Amino acid sequence: MSIPNIGYVKLHRPGRLTVILAIVVLVLIIVFYLAIVMYGIATGLAMFLAFILSPFVILAFDLPSRRRVSLFGKMPEGFAAQLKELKPAWLLKQSGKGCKNWRRVELGLPRTIADSSLQQKLESISIPDGLIEPEQILTSKPGSMLGCVFGVLFSLFMAFAMISATRFPLFSPLIGWTIASFLLFNAIQLVLGLPMIHRNRKLPELLRRIGRRRMISRAFVVGPGWVKFGNKVWRADRDMLLIRRVGYRLASSEIDCMFAGPESRRRLTFSGVGDEEFQLLFGAWNVDEIRLEFIDSEIS
Repeated sequence: MSIPNIGYVKLHRPGRLTVILAIVVLVLIIVFYLAIVMYGIATGLAMFLAFILSPFVILAFDLPSRRRVSLFGKMPEGFAAQLKELKPAWLLKQSGKGCKNWRRVELGLPRTIADSSLQQKLESISIPDGLIEPEQILTSKPGSMLGCVFGVLFSLFMAFAMISATRFPLFSPLIGWTIASFLLFNAIQLVLGLPMIHRNRKLPELLRRIGRRRMISRAFVVGPGWVKFGNKVWRADRDMLLIRRVGYRLASSEIDCMFAGPESRRRLTFSGVGDEEFQLLFGAWNVDEIRLEFIDSEIS
């Protein structure tokens, strides 16, 4: 029985527990404060301890949650059971060591495992037939519409304030215009950081790099059945690509990916399933004919 290239499993979605816990902690602080006021306990000290301890409580739950791949509780079946046996812990940072006792092929797992909620969108991505040329792709740190609106308004307001302040003799025009320039650049970056803008590969590379917050980052190189970053290579005949959603964000806004294998792991984020950089990666990784001889091509 042949192993399919792509499998779909309900994966753990980090960030949800953190949001719920943060709300619960906030409610408890309010209730605690009201109880203190009513019963006349030392309000200042108690509130200070509550605010100091609450971030550590949230962090203690958040970090293990972000490393988790499989769902809590339920007995896994099919690919989910095999994935749990493989134990590929998710990275908290961008890169990490390889997985011990790597047995992806022996366990019968596909080269790609994606969250089942992404199945319909991923199946609409075209997988190339035949030979494909290696290409460079950029990951991203996608922004949000709400953050963009508030960030742009704040940056423009502060830039106007800095420029206006240069009219006063005690304020250096050079400092004012320098700060204003940084604020205006930040406003442009926030607008370009919206997924709907920078995920199109037709946008000039400089603007895409600004929007993706990858001004000086090295690009990944994708080829038929392999991905290369520096001297690290992930192969579809041995390694695995994991794709999951993040918190309560839409699949069209942000997805979290990770390459895992016996040699190394690498985490990548993209601006949703519609990100053309991600679609290029997904299509190249899942081609039927793996051509490793192109790994040392000029572009890589």
